[in-house]
Amino acid sequence: MTAARPATARLPRAERVRKRPDFVRAQTSPDARLRAQSFLLLLVATDPAAPARLGVVASKKVGGAVERNRAKRLLREAFRRNKALFGAGVDVVVIAYPELAAQSLGGVLAELEALAGRIRQKTAELARRAARRHAGPAAS
Repeated sequence: MTAARPATARLPRAERVRKRPDFVRAQTSPDARLRAQSFLLLLVATDPAAPARLGVVASKKVGGAVERNRAKRLLREAFRRNKALFGAGVDVVVIAYPELAAQSLGGVLAELEALAGRIRQKTAELARRAARRHAGPAAS
């Protein structure tokens, strides 16, 4: 029997992309795309007051059920450890590539760290755009 993880080690429901329309929007018209070696990040601006949310897509190209679930766990843990990198008001949909099945958590974290500067730049740009959109025409 394994010990339960502490509540802080989980991704709360409010921080997960769960609805199909949200996944479809991210995949068909993302506000930003960032490519790593073993995954693709799709960023979509949402309500600036909402927390960053994560959605993970791992098709059968990644491998069998065990490999797909492991890939999703790795990506969720990498996101959980780097939530501050994404800021608020962003939906992050990550598409896993077959190379991810052979990665370790350290490898995934290293890939995410390599993209950190570009992630900060894109999320700041999306936040500015969303703030203008939510401010309305009076701010112009």
